[in-house]
Amino acid sequence: MIHPEEINKEETPAAAAFDPTDLKYRVSDEFPPDKESTWPYPPEKSGWYMAHNCLRGMMEQFQDCLTSVRGRKANEYPHYLQVWQVDCLQELFAFQYDMVKEHHTTEDNILAPEFLKRFKYPDKLVDDHEGIIKLLDKVNEIVKNLKPGADSVASMDELIVEFEKYSKAIRPHFEEEESVGLLLSRAYFEPKELAKIMKKGHNQTKPQPEAIGCFIYFNGTDNMRKFIKQEGIPIFVWYLVFRPGYKKYCRKILPKVNALKNGAEPVPEKRGLFSCFF
Repeated sequence: MIHPEEINKEETPAAAAFDPTDLKYRVSDEFPPDKESTWPYPPEKSGWYMAHNCLRGMMEQFQDCLTSVRGRKANEYPHYLQVWQVDCLQELFAFQYDMVKEHHTTEDNILAPEFLKRFKYPDKLVDDHEGIIKLLDKVNEIVKNLKPGADSVASMDELIVEFEKYSKAIRPHFEEEESVGLLLSRAYFEPKELAKIMKKGHNQTKPQPEAIGCFIYFNGTDNMRKFIKQEGIPIFVWYLVFRPGYKKYCRKILPKVNALKNGAEPVPEKRGLFSCFF
């Protein structure tokens, strides 16, 4: 078991020097690391990398919300937490919490076991999750215990410190997965083979519409359309699944983010014709 303070302190291959074709990672001659040339797009365009982009974006977004709530001046806003602020912070973090845990569960229970059939997937990329989740759970505990009427500066100071610990642990972990795990997967699996594994994960834990919308929001609609084409997803799925999910994210999640940043209670949801239009 790796403790939170030990995350990323083990020696790992540097991104620039890492060679996924190094035969020390090969499990058997049946599966040589010769598949990279079958990939028609770079690693940063993969769904795994884009999922990390989404989670990174959520962290920055939440950090901005915390800073905004903490930074209100006494003469422009009450210096205590209001009911709507607590509600928004708790709902936003619960959304992020579920997405992070689901992401790690997919990596641990779906990706890693399949990877190990073809290459030696570094233990550290799985073991780090336990320490990261402990840090995430600590933040979750603080968020759940936020109370209306509490001093906003003191409350946010504690939360900002703990969230920063979590952020500093998971960001290099993402980078390590991208520079090691992702490159190994591309060396040992062709696109169609890996797509089947990813589909297995999606079927086991179907993402909520807001989660799909969040993925689109932080990667951009243009990139998402390219991703759909790249993965061979039928275009009608964009209109039946992805676009509605994006609109729901804009209606349900973004107003809470903007309210916290602007210091104004969110207005009741309205379904306008041009709401989140694209």
